[in-house]
Amino acid sequence: MRPNSWLQRQAQLYPKRPAFYWKDKSWSFHALNEVVQAYAYYFQQHLPKNCSRVAIFSGNSKEMYLTILALWELGLDVQLLNTRLTKAELTFQLQDAQTTVMITEEPLNIVHQIAFPKELAKIAPENYLDNGYQLTDIASIMYTSGTTGKPKGVPQTFANHQASALATQENMAITANDCWLCPTALYHISGLSVMLRSLVLGMSVRLYEKYDASKLATDILEGRGTIASVVSKMLMDLLPLIHQQPSTFRHFLLGGGPIAKAVLYECEQKNFSVIQSFGMTETCSQVIALPPEKASEKIGSAGLPLKNVDLKIEQGEILLKGPSVVQTYLNQRTSWDEDDWFHTGDLGYLDEDGYLYILSRMSELIISGGENIYPAEVEQALMQHPLIQEAVVVGQEDSTWGQVPIAYLLITDSLQRTEIQPYLASLAKYKQPKAYFIVSAIPKTASGKPLKRKFLTEERVNYIVYQLT
Repeated sequence: MRPNSWLQRQAQLYPKRPAFYWKDKSWSFHALNEVVQAYAYYFQQHLPKNCSRVAIFSGNSKEMYLTILALWELGLDVQLLNTRLTKAELTFQLQDAQTTVMITEEPLNIVHQIAFPKELAKIAPENYLDNGYQLTDIASIMYTSGTTGKPKGVPQTFANHQASALATQENMAITANDCWLCPTALYHISGLSVMLRSLVLGMSVRLYEKYDASKLATDILEGRGTIASVVSKMLMDLLPLIHQQPSTFRHFLLGGGPIAKAVLYECEQKNFSVIQSFGMTETCSQVIALPPEKASEKIGSAGLPLKNVDLKIEQGEILLKGPSVVQTYLNQRTSWDEDDWFHTGDLGYLDEDGYLYILSRMSELIISGGENIYPAEVEQALMQHPLIQEAVVVGQEDSTWGQVPIAYLLITDSLQRTEIQPYLASLAKYKQPKAYFIVSAIPKTASGKPLKRKFLTEERVNYIVYQLT
């Protein structure tokens, strides 16, 4: 009988094929399926009855990888929590998703917690669990920072993930011989999508506990992987460590925001095959990609839509539709119109060949080291301080992180930087402004909204009184 489980199908068809590498250990699809079934049995015994959604709070680990797969065998939604968030941010996301169970080793005391298994029972094949992978069911939930200051839950179905994997396969000619190097976090779509591609396409994954440029470079040079997911900082770190891309390596898939043209020119000189891409949590990873052979001709472009992805520009905004694009947020359907077009909040244009160029973020999104920061969330926290009358947060270019948040404050009395910090304690560190400027006024539009563009140009000197140190 054909299983529903994508993992069990790979194990039946290609039992000896490499599936997963972690540190100095490896698992074939058959071996991976065996241990995942043991994990599934463990969680079946320890999870509350009638539980349908479970959160995982963990950095990249073997246990996290196996737990996600086990929960899918049980037919459960998996909510993935960013370990860089504060307890207050985590509490909001869990309550918003109505998730009451979390798997973690951390003593967070927010909801009922279950630890990763320490001992495993051996499960006979006739007792294997196979209750998941229904295409219309939610596979994963991730939260995006909200334009109104509150993050929104993104429910990604198995159908969304499957469509994304198949489109990536066609775009990058993925085969079972590929091994995808994954230094990005599994709680981000850039990491989780690599796991899904393995299940759908039969390729292997080499997962890293944390990003280490020298380790990643060594594995690339020694032929331990053929493709790697990276953000711009990772790519810049790798350039001095790899003088020429080895023949055993195929592509870097670059996501997580813009990259300097000078970096791309250096990649070209070293024969780095870099596939620039555009995607987000709501699109289950890349939906637009630039072929490496077009990197010079179309420098600065995000590329062309992948298979079955529709793209159009409406009043300057980028709109998307396709099977990998989710249809709603958890508790609201903002950002989708009546014809199911997803409004990305990004401004862009298409050239005469249909290549997409991104101009700016309508949503004012700041991307710092691959992490999304929405200014509204930071501004709301700042304005809790009784002496801060108004706050404007914008992204400033940074050679290391791409962008960092900077705050411009209108205050009613003298203020020290140390006095602000307690009001930001509920925000992850990467969201907290790296510099504060006191201003004489915050310019407004006719409708009373801050003219943030004034703080993105040299015009800002007309408003700055001094910088807080």
